[in-house]
Amino acid sequence: MAKRANGEGTISKRKDGRWQGLVTVGRHSRGKTVRKCVYGKTQQECREKVELLKQQAGKKLDFKRASDSLAAYLQHWLDNVVRLNKAARTHEEYDLACRLYIVPFIGHRKLAKLSAEDMESWQAAMVRKGHTNNQRLRGIRILRNALNRAVKNRIIDINPVQVLDIPKVERREVIPLELDQCKDLFAECEKHRLGDIVPLAVLTGLRLGELLALEWSDVNLSEGVLSVRRTLQELKSGKSVKAPKSKAGRRAVNLDSLAVQALKNRRRKAIKEGCHPDHVPIVFPNTLGKHQFRGELTRQTWYPIRTAADLPKSVRFHDLRHSHASLMIAAGIHLKVIQARLGHSTFELTANTYSHLLQGAQADAAERVGRLFVDADTELVDVKVDVKTESGGEWKTADVT
Repeated sequence: MAKRANGEGTISKRKDGRWQGLVTVGRHSRGKTVRKCVYGKTQQECREKVELLKQQAGKKLDFKRASDSLAAYLQHWLDNVVRLNKAARTHEEYDLACRLYIVPFIGHRKLAKLSAEDMESWQAAMVRKGHTNNQRLRGIRILRNALNRAVKNRIIDINPVQVLDIPKVERREVIPLELDQCKDLFAECEKHRLGDIVPLAVLTGLRLGELLALEWSDVNLSEGVLSVRRTLQELKSGKSVKAPKSKAGRRAVNLDSLAVQALKNRRRKAIKEGCHPDHVPIVFPNTLGKHQFRGELTRQTWYPIRTAADLPKSVRFHDLRHSHASLMIAAGIHLKVIQARLGHSTFELTANTYSHLLQGAQADAAERVGRLFVDADTELVDVKVDVKTESGGEWKTADVT
């Protein structure tokens, strides 16, 4: 048998049924051989990964950066990549996920030594600590993105996160409010300073951040329309107003008479409390005329109204937005119109979020289609029949409709 050349790679089957490929990819500056392992569920998959390693082996790796710990690399990635290319809120979310779901488990590992076993041990440790599948998925996605950048920058030659299976996450089912529950909520809103935000949320489908950033200049009560131009975000440094995330988020929303009345009620209360719209532009401000924190609005306004309306504690403010979508579906509104009103970036997002609410609409559609055939059969038609008249008992042909 011919001797296998250096760097050609070896493939073997492990006891756990997976295939393992080992490739020599180079040497450290001190002469130590650098070998990398790849794994696959099939021999062909493993061979493809080995070939990829062999192609990359000729490209020089940044061994100095590869000796950094994963924690140090993640901090560099957050500060110099995420902060520059993502929104401030996204940067904070990534930073928190790194500190909670990644660094405590494998942050001490060197980039160059990260392996498939490290990834599997990391996920097993998260399970033992009681982390949910959603939290595990969050950690996997963020680490995968970070290490993809490391591969692109030639710090490492392969992303070990790719060996992990994606945890199954059960999506929270959208349970909108019934019409009677909405009416019960509306009846309790007048008693609260910012209570009119509740019917406005149900009748427009605006997000809480969009409602809290709403200004009187965005509202045209005579025309019955408001413009969504900004949203409120909360950071460690405080509150800030920014443009909606997507182009679809910047939209005009038509108002029905109840929504117009809710805004008129809010305007009346604002004038009474000394927050005249000419001086305080914010529609739903705090008592100082500044933007209201989400948590304050939830505790001081939403929870008391929800309790007074005898709704379960599981009902969130965001469910008012879902309720608006549900009411539109029940009214037979096309999903494309619903997408535009809610400010969803894609039609698929709208369809996937509310597909389970379409069952009633499908039943109605089936009934309407069936009625077309029934109506066609019961149309008045001229029929020739033989009838026996009383006079003479003779058979004659008569027209019957």
